[in-house]
Amino acid sequence: EKLGARLVPISLPRTELSIPVYYIIAPAEASSNLSRFDGVKFGYRAKDYTDLVDMYKKTRAQGFGDEVKRRIMTGTYVLSHGYYDAYYLQAQKIRRMIAEDFQQAFQSCDLIAGPVSPSVAWKLGEHRSDPLADYLADIFTLPASLAGLPGMSVPAGFGAHGMPVGLQLIGNYFSEARLLNAAHRLQQATDFHLRQPTGL
Repeated sequence: EKLGARLVPISLPRTELSIPVYYIIAPAEASSNLSRFDGVKFGYRAKDYTDLVDMYKKTRAQGFGDEVKRRIMTGTYVLSHGYYDAYYLQAQKIRRMIAEDFQQAFQSCDLIAGPVSPSVAWKLGEHRSDPLADYLADIFTLPASLAGLPGMSVPAGFGAHGMPVGLQLIGNYFSEARLLNAAHRLQQATDFHLRQPTGL
């Protein structure tokens, strides 16, 4: 407000649906796109194999980490016969509804500001064995991604244990200049981007 912004309340009622929608759509896309990856023309290729099929199997087993494999399996399930309509198509419908919520909000504002995550940044290596915690931490950033909107995180200070806090700015379609200008103005008025976290 000191920099000239005027705060107005908005409502994004379907934000809470973004996590289940994203984790249906993104794995489906990963499964579809990575189904073609075989190590023949590009990317990683396993070194020791006996024939073409063995190379495919070893390349995919060695080249994909646990999270990628998890998403491929989830996406394959979502896209399989009998589940495509129940999961994928429904998720796409809700995705459009989330985008409509943003368009409704942008009728009364130029930018949307909010938190990046529900907590301060995690220490390096934390939550490594808990993918669900990682998924839930995306609650505030996924809606804009699903709607195809430009968004960015800017440093906004430090919280518990000296760990950084991010402020998310979301703009409407084709309003990247306004988004970047707001972030630049905020950075000029603060020194958060110059400070280092103490709790690593």
